[in-house]
Amino acid sequence: MALRARTTPTPEAVAAAGADGDGPLAEELAAHVRRATGTRASGLEQFAAAVTDDHPGLARAVRQVAAATRARSEERERRLDRATDIAVEVVRERTASAAATLRGPVTAVYAFGVLLPLALVGVLPAVTAAGVAGDVLLAGVVLGYDLLLPAALLGAAGWLLARRPVAFTREPVPQSHPERPDDPWRAVGVGIGFGVVAVAGVVLLPPVPAWTAPVAGVGTAGAGLAVHYRPAVVIRERTAALEGGLPDALVAVGREVATGIAVKRAVTKTASDLGDPVGEVFASAAERGRRLGCGIEPAFLGRGGPVADIPSPSVRQAVGMLAEAGRTGAPAGDLLVATGEHLADRHRVAERSRRETARLTATLANTAAIFGPLVGGTTVALAAGTSGRASRLGATTAGGGGSLGATLPVAELGLAVGGYVLVLAALLTALATGLRYGADRARIGHRVGLALPLAATVYCLAVVAGGAIV
Repeated sequence: MALRARTTPTPEAVAAAGADGDGPLAEELAAHVRRATGTRASGLEQFAAAVTDDHPGLARAVRQVAAATRARSEERERRLDRATDIAVEVVRERTASAAATLRGPVTAVYAFGVLLPLALVGVLPAVTAAGVAGDVLLAGVVLGYDLLLPAALLGAAGWLLARRPVAFTREPVPQSHPERPDDPWRAVGVGIGFGVVAVAGVVLLPPVPAWTAPVAGVGTAGAGLAVHYRPAVVIRERTAALEGGLPDALVAVGREVATGIAVKRAVTKTASDLGDPVGEVFASAAERGRRLGCGIEPAFLGRGGPVADIPSPSVRQAVGMLAEAGRTGAPAGDLLVATGEHLADRHRVAERSRRETARLTATLANTAAIFGPLVGGTTVALAAGTSGRASRLGATTAGGGGSLGATLPVAELGLAVGGYVLVLAALLTALATGLRYGADRARIGHRVGLALPLAATVYCLAVVAGGAIV
């Protein structure tokens, strides 16, 4: 809204810009704008009054923007700067507060979803030694580890994601993007290929128990997810890099325009001073505009333009500002500088939010792919070894007529725990990625696709290593 107020300083235009956003607050503002249609009100003041109790900082920022639309030029800039400062500070405070609030629940997920369940596998030989039938024990393990615990973890993950620190949403990469393959069978083929190779490896390598084949096959088949989502992740990374360089680019162009240089020439002049990928984009757009004789927007966003397929409202907004500056001339230079500084503030807040959540998610991600499978595989191997010793001891003490712990179904137990390990790898990786980046399906799918094969491999190796130690 602050940016729209700089270009079109009317309450109606500013309110419409805010209502075009995503999320419940934008929807509430849109409702106030609709109710204000045909009246002298714009909906901004009514919206600020409605959200004062729950979002006092936001209400103050909105009132500053509303006042700016009625103020003179110098006063308008001061109020808009104040509104931006308030909004940035509110986001910072909410980010830090949300991260602190999530720290306890994330630790609880780690303790009760990973450490305790996997450690309890080690006491199962004692349960069988106490006379519990193997099939009853196995049914309990499957019910607890493969149904109840995953359901509880899924609920906890949803609760945590609903309370994640605020972050700026990113536009999804559409399936129709030219760099995303239309054919999903390549990813399916890779997943099947990895699974077949893993199963063959288990069968052909004597130290690896045969019962681990399903775990290895299913886990490594997850590589197909990584292959499927990798193109979208590459696009997302390039978009993020471009967005990170936009503030400096707008400031540089704005300073040139303020001295009386035309926008097209300013874009050409600053392209060599900007780092990639922004410098490359500006150079390409400048050359395209010179060759085709077109304006700023067609040069950047036209068919075949350097950012035509970049899924970023910030990029499109920046190009629109450049085009507007081209029509306005030198007076728009200061506006470009202010826009660049605003985007820089927004970028810093988003990065700080990710850093705050990264401290929470690092342990979850490592646990999902490495620590959980390592503990699970080792514990299963130790339980199998303990059961074997108990069986031999029972046979000896009973003169060969009985056995203690001989009913522990090691293979079935290993499969049940292995399934839980894979569920952990998928759920915790999705949770860690979601907390850090939001509901970014491409990033979540890609990281889950990387975590599953790693978790399956670590689990199988831990079973082998644990068996050798026992």
